[in-house]
Amino acid sequence: MIYPQALSRRLRIAVKPPRDPGYGALRRAARAAIVVPLAFAFADLLLGAPQSLVFVMFGCFSLLVMSDFGGLRRARALAYLTATLVGAALVALGTLVSTSAWLPAVVMLLVGFAITFSRIFGGYVAAANLGMLLSFVIAVTIPASPDVIPARVGGWAMAGLVSTLASVALWPRFERVTMYRQATKALLAVADLVEGMRPGAVDGDLTRLKAIARQAVEEARQGFAAMAKRPIAPARRDRAFVQLLIECERIVDIIERPFNEDRATMRPALPEGDQLVASMVAALRSSAGVLKGDAKPDLHAIEVVRLQHRAALDRWAAEQLRAGRPVEQVLDGLDVDDTLRVVSYVTFTLGRHAVTAAGAKPDAGDAAIDVLRAIRTYLESPSTVLQGSLRVAVGLAIAVFVARTLDLSHAFWVVLGTIQVLRSNALGTGRTIVLAVAGNAIGVVLGGLFAVVAGNQPTVMWIAFPLSVFVAAYAATTIGFMLSQAAFTINLIIVFNLISPAGWQVGLVRIEDLMVCAFISLLVGVLLWPHGARRELARALGSVYRSFAVYLDQGFDHVLGFVPAAAGFETAGADSARKVVVRARDRADAAFDTFLTERGDRAFDEETAAFLLSSANHAILAGDLLEVIAGMGYQAGSCADGAREAREQVHALLGAYLRLADRLDLAPAAGLESRVSLPALRKAELGCLRRWQTDPEVGRGAMAVVMAGEWVQNLARLEEDLEEPVTGAVEAARKPWWR
Repeated sequence: MIYPQALSRRLRIAVKPPRDPGYGALRRAARAAIVVPLAFAFADLLLGAPQSLVFVMFGCFSLLVMSDFGGLRRARALAYLTATLVGAALVALGTLVSTSAWLPAVVMLLVGFAITFSRIFGGYVAAANLGMLLSFVIAVTIPASPDVIPARVGGWAMAGLVSTLASVALWPRFERVTMYRQATKALLAVADLVEGMRPGAVDGDLTRLKAIARQAVEEARQGFAAMAKRPIAPARRDRAFVQLLIECERIVDIIERPFNEDRATMRPALPEGDQLVASMVAALRSSAGVLKGDAKPDLHAIEVVRLQHRAALDRWAAEQLRAGRPVEQVLDGLDVDDTLRVVSYVTFTLGRHAVTAAGAKPDAGDAAIDVLRAIRTYLESPSTVLQGSLRVAVGLAIAVFVARTLDLSHAFWVVLGTIQVLRSNALGTGRTIVLAVAGNAIGVVLGGLFAVVAGNQPTVMWIAFPLSVFVAAYAATTIGFMLSQAAFTINLIIVFNLISPAGWQVGLVRIEDLMVCAFISLLVGVLLWPHGARRELARALGSVYRSFAVYLDQGFDHVLGFVPAAAGFETAGADSARKVVVRARDRADAAFDTFLTERGDRAFDEETAAFLLSSANHAILAGDLLEVIAGMGYQAGSCADGAREAREQVHALLGAYLRLADRLDLAPAAGLESRVSLPALRKAELGCLRRWQTDPEVGRGAMAVVMAGEWVQNLARLEEDLEEPVTGAVEAARKPWWR
């Protein structure tokens, strides 16, 4: 027997509304349901311009639904107006080449690649991708002479202006305000955690502060992830905001796993250490303030105090050794404050990201260099951006050629369908095709029945039009791909019956065109990189690990004195090695973004992939700090024996990372299996400190070995943590593309 309470619970579960944070999808759908029919009616009933009608309809839909820019009113309006201008140029270009037999496919190949590749710039540019593709596709697949270009461009421009006004006036949602509020809360929690590192802090208080900071950072990252599909600012500010959240998480990670982890130890308790903590806390709180429009953080103060702290720490170590304190205790004390110093470097970087995210403008020359660097990075292999851009461009070019050659009715549906079902791997494309066919079949049945019932009654069609637009727009991001396709097909049947009454038969044309685009998409998906992002992500990560091993090798050589002091910090070789690893990391970032859009795999989930990627940022930070240390004059030439012993452990460490890179490249691991010996490393550090007790000239050399040893320990611990995730990534990459 089913009790009423149980039945009530089941019903409540059954009618649970779709996930829609902040009712963003509801706002977007309501906005489209008002604007699209009104703009369509104005163009149809008042202007009487058939060439404009389709571009008004699809222009509004592509800008308000497919692109849907976020952010504050000014930035949002500028994004819509820019997209309108670019779309108008694409409409003119598409119309100009539309009457040729072969030129449309060639130009589609070039335009498709350029638009899809432009996603590397993120932000509004990435969000506009689908809308810009649609503007060109409609123009190039509906042949017309050049004399209709003004009418077509006018229709698109009208759609753009109406969409711009609607976006800023009808229920705008300011995600940036919410996200920055969450980031501010996270920054303040991290500031409290850093303040808890002062001498005399109670362990229980520090544990509580860690938990609060971790929760605040996680909430900020989840909030951003929930809204990331809708850009809130230009790409530069979006990227800086993401990096800010990453740096917050990194500070918490470093404090949770300090250099002296699992070792009860004394701490130097230097006044300069308190000053360094105070400068970091002030910078973190000012970074929170700058997101709300307050003054910029004083990052220079961190640098000044850090130099003072470095000198004070050296004096403290020398005094303790002269006083006869055991070298083991001195080494543990140095570990405590070196954790503090690493946090200070991350805080400095975080503050710069906060200033950029708040709207500081970059130097024009630097911006141009960044653009050229990004283009070069993603044109190198392995690059999922390059592969994805080529896949989309080839698929769309074939679709245009087939649709025009076969003279299919509503040829742009073939190309539009290709855009909708083509995915980054063959398996995902096949699944999407099945869902698209099922969804369109449902839409044809329901839309066809409505067309039969409505008959030749335009009034009924006009009444149903806003509702169909609302359902199609709402379903696009909330209900699922299959049902969104059904809703979109119903909307198309109504629209084309308003333009030229054709009854339910227009649905059959839609199915016919869908089958053509399904075949094209599946063919392209199988022939062009069918494995998708999971294999390319593994290879990209392998490239990152291999390149940062080279960067770390140079940094350790500088600190340990195996490279002359004149070739230390900011040498051409180090700068070149860092650029290589940063480009490799950027390509891995792009592969990770693509991976997130693919169907999940139990052997290689999103959290595992994110950990593999974030480890690269940690290693780059280590390489940067090694170069900073060498640039300050810390080189181990005066403690050559300890440097040689430490270097053996460095080679063991880098060999382990290179073996990880070989595994990720799906290649046999080269070299002998070896592990870092922490006792041997500690022996080298202690030996140098003992020499310092009797020879004051050994001071900087001894400190260089100590600092290098700390980073070897830190990176060795990270390498151990990477073993299991790398195994999962390799297993996923080795799977056949159809699994």
